[in-house]
Amino acid sequence: MPEGCPRIEAISMSLEELEALRLVDLLDLDQEEAAFYMGISRKALWNDLMNARKKVAACLVYGMGLRIDGGSYLLRGEEIPEETDQNSRPSESELMQRELLQLRSRLDYLSNKIAEIDRTKKNESDSVAQSKNRI
Repeated sequence: MPEGCPRIEAISMSLEELEALRLVDLLDLDQEEAAFYMGISRKALWNDLMNARKKVAACLVYGMGLRIDGGSYLLRGEEIPEETDQNSRPSESELMQRELLQLRSRLDYLSNKIAEIDRTKKNESDSVAQSKNRI
């Protein structure tokens, strides 16, 4: 929360909403991949994502604080309670492999963008050099 912001001027965001926002908007996963990663349906992910985006926008527009709390979640490595269907959630290995693939994809994308920017700069500098030679 921003310094000096009264607690009542803060919007509360659940950990699920924050995770949906992180996976889709920060890591560029598509909604299907993010839902798989979180072990929830695409519709549930979409609802969490839309709620998170509205809350972040409201905080920015109205200068309110953002408090992250609550939610229903398990951290990696924790035991799943017996009442939870363990077959419905992806294994830790599946999640890690999926995350690694996404990181590799993101790295390739950024490497290509950097190469494109470098080519553009080189072409511009070559054009400037040719113009100077003509004068």
